[in-house]
Amino acid sequence: MPDVTAAPLDPRRLLTSLGEVVYDWDLASDRLTFGSNGAEVLGIDCLHAAPTGGAFDRLIDVASGPGRCAFFRTVAGEDAGGGVPFRLNYRLCIGTRQLAVEESGRWYAGPDGRPATVHGVMHVTRQSASAAITRTDGWAALSRSIGELFAEDWGRRSPLTLIFLAIGNLGAINAALGYARGDAVIEATAQVLMGQLRQGDLLVRHGSNRFALVMRGCSAQQATVAAARIAALAASAGGGGMPVRLRMGAATAPQHADDAETLMRNANLAFDEARRLNGSGFVFYGPQLAAGAASRHPATEGLDVLAALDQRRIVPARQAVVDAVTRQPAFHEVLLRVMLPDGSEAGAARFVPAAEKAGLIEAVDHRMLELVTTRMAAEPELRVALNISPRTLASRGWLGSLASRLGACPGVAERLIIEITETAAIEDPAATRATLDAMKALGVLIAIDDFGAGHTSFRHLRNFPVDLVKIDGAFVQNLAHSSDDRFFVRTLVDLAQHLGIATVAEWVENEDTARLLAQWGVDYLQGEHIAPVTAWPEPAAHPVERAMTA
Repeated sequence: MPDVTAAPLDPRRLLTSLGEVVYDWDLASDRLTFGSNGAEVLGIDCLHAAPTGGAFDRLIDVASGPGRCAFFRTVAGEDAGGGVPFRLNYRLCIGTRQLAVEESGRWYAGPDGRPATVHGVMHVTRQSASAAITRTDGWAALSRSIGELFAEDWGRRSPLTLIFLAIGNLGAINAALGYARGDAVIEATAQVLMGQLRQGDLLVRHGSNRFALVMRGCSAQQATVAAARIAALAASAGGGGMPVRLRMGAATAPQHADDAETLMRNANLAFDEARRLNGSGFVFYGPQLAAGAASRHPATEGLDVLAALDQRRIVPARQAVVDAVTRQPAFHEVLLRVMLPDGSEAGAARFVPAAEKAGLIEAVDHRMLELVTTRMAAEPELRVALNISPRTLASRGWLGSLASRLGACPGVAERLIIEITETAAIEDPAATRATLDAMKALGVLIAIDDFGAGHTSFRHLRNFPVDLVKIDGAFVQNLAHSSDDRFFVRTLVDLAQHLGIATVAEWVENEDTARLLAQWGVDYLQGEHIAPVTAWPEPAAHPVERAMTA
């Protein structure tokens, strides 16, 4: 029979196995004394590297906050004789390693009532799940999570920084190294971000190539330092194949926002500014960003969106998309136009921002769906592509409206293509897949617009039920003069062909480009050189429409 007599416990080995070390700290002399296993747990020679509280503070990541010394100088509480409990969370920088630390214990007051001695334990959580919260939900979950943290930190008036991040040169990585390597780079970047999390921080991946990092107790200055470190660490996430360049935009509460929604909006403005400037880099929000964003949009003054809806002044125009070989029209893309009271006309570039600002973009999309299905019912040979906004795609009412209109207009579903933007597709991949599956079940086709802007991963494109991709015209219009664009577009075409997805090249502006695209196997062409935008006259009232409006 085996000997089951318990061996004596070794406190040092037990504490080390738990990742814990005890300490005593005399604040008057600043002498900091660790237990005998300090080097094993913290990875430093505590006697020489951190003999004082001040020396230990210099090992703490600046993004973690003001440090332990400052905490005990300002801590509130009254020692009635048994000490005052406390808890701290921070990250240590030990050489190239990062350690997440949870510290707890009690401080004891001196004659003046202020902390004089501290007895505590440091628990190194390393990169364990308890050191941070990591989620892969979509934008709605991000909003809820930030709202919860915001409410908690707002009560303490503690700074809260939100950083939106993405790989700015993912498109180039995909083109040069392949989409499989691009997916691997995204995962490696995610690991870099997780390695920078402190206790209480939040990392949300709300798209294939977009992350949100919420740093608690982190000021704007500290966040700037943290962002520089993250960018440096992420640069090598490509595994030596190609340096990774992050795009980052940030905002801090309460400095830049009084509520979670404003914080998210301002961080997103900074993120968009980083993209506008050079596609990568770090931008912190400032009031000038909001003014600059407004000045870059076409003027929306005088556009009464609600009146345009009520007075039925929204009308569709259309542009033919042709077969790349025969040049015969294959289908038409619908374009939004608004007739203004003075007789002039506003296009989507001017009207859509106004509708989004007014919170009426879903109503505009539903109106366009009504107009398009009515015209398609009157022209039974016509195939049409209709764009919808990301907000409409994510809304609860979209699928019901689509099903209702298709039911009222038999024979339209199989001729209708619903276009969604690449960004909308990966905002919440699981929810997008469910919505696309539901639309496919209704009989429509699905197209991804602006394909190649650098967001969609190979995995998501393969998993979405997509029938058509429209290559971003920004890469098409300059093919004759840019070898980089030629290589990139050729790569996108090869990828789509591998997946069995048809391709459309947008913004085809000359015959040389059209012929080159056809040689590469692009299926369809669209642009002013191919076919101009034309009005779409309203047909005679269809029986269904008469019944609905009677």
